[in-house]
Amino acid sequence: MSTNRTLAAKFVPPGEGFVMHTPGGDATILKIAAAETNDHFSLNEYVAMPDAGPPMHVHTREDEAFYILEGTVTFICDGKIIEAPKGSFVFAPRGLPHTFKNRTKSPAKFLLIVTPPANFEAFYSRIGGKDEKGQPPAESLIIERIGREAPNFGITILGPNPL
Repeated sequence: MSTNRTLAAKFVPPGEGFVMHTPGGDATILKIAAAETNDHFSLNEYVAMPDAGPPMHVHTREDEAFYILEGTVTFICDGKIIEAPKGSFVFAPRGLPHTFKNRTKSPAKFLLIVTPPANFEAFYSRIGGKDEKGQPPAESLIIERIGREAPNFGITILGPNPL
């Protein structure tokens, strides 16, 4: 991990950033990448569509922190179900099984802070990067890519999302 580079200020206007897609039509917008923070953290604005969320999983390389901006997101962290409305904060440290789902009828939005990022944005890019025409990949392709790529990034898929 490099810690001796000079950091630059950064401004990202609303609605801008590098967009990556995840299962269920969700999108994560990378606002600042690991390389821009000397690998200390990355920050994503995550838009969770109704009834969407990742499979139950565990990270071995990074911690995840979630701050809910809009709507309500349901989490399972270490076997506990947490209903997290706007203004809530949830921390899922590495090694802790977790998942989340938007169980409402409207999109939810949260900030996802990953620390240390451990090349996490490369994982998102590989599973949900847009194709050469700028279109998001099909849902089945995203799920296939998760199964293939997760072990390469220290992520273990534990099963389907139980929420």
